[in-house]
Amino acid sequence: MAASDRTSTKGGSNSPPDDPNNSSPAPSEISTIALSLVGTFVAARCLAVVSRLATALAAPICGFYLMSTCPTNETFDSKKELKRVLRGFYKSDADPSKPKNFFEKALAKVNATVEAEAAAFAGCNVEII
Repeated sequence: MAASDRTSTKGGSNSPPDDPNNSSPAPSEISTIALSLVGTFVAARCLAVVSRLATALAAPICGFYLMSTCPTNETFDSKKELKRVLRGFYKSDADPSKPKNFFEKALAKVNATVEAEAAAFAGCNVEII
């Protein structure tokens, strides 16, 4: 074997530096990966702080909005709301038991009125505490 046929590199291995089987990354790749991990960690921490701050600010603002737009207890009419529920007012349009045409709506209205009056006659009432 001639001396010119041998390729010698630093570290004593006989593989060339651009060999794909060489699995150790270059020092610049390691620093790039480390910098990316640190950057990701810092970004995640910043997002967590912003999220906590947004929650801390949004909760009281939402609470104030809900309390200011909530109707008073004196405006609540239990018989009227009972009739709405019995008529199917709060059901979604896709619900098969919701009245669709004029006759179903009229029948549901009559049934709701009769049931609400029967409940009121029996002494049932709703109190908001």
